Amino acid sequence: MTKELKTFVTAWREVSPILEAMRDEELRSTPLPVAMAQLSSMIDSAVFLKPLSNTSGLVEMQRIFAKLR
Repeated sequence: MTKELKTFVTAWREVSPILEAMRDEELRSTPLPVAMAQLSSMIDSAVFLKPLSNTSGLVEMQRIFAKLR
């Protein structure tokens, strides 16, 4: 590993717990209606970009599980 890469990794190891605590606090402090509105917008966007299928998805799940085996 290069010196720059080691410095980068060390910095992330030090900062990671701080960033995680900040993220956790932001999640805890976000009011439920705001969080639900954000989630709703994300779901609407995902459905718009790829409409829901009329099938149950069982065949797709079996394909994914076969790959995982």
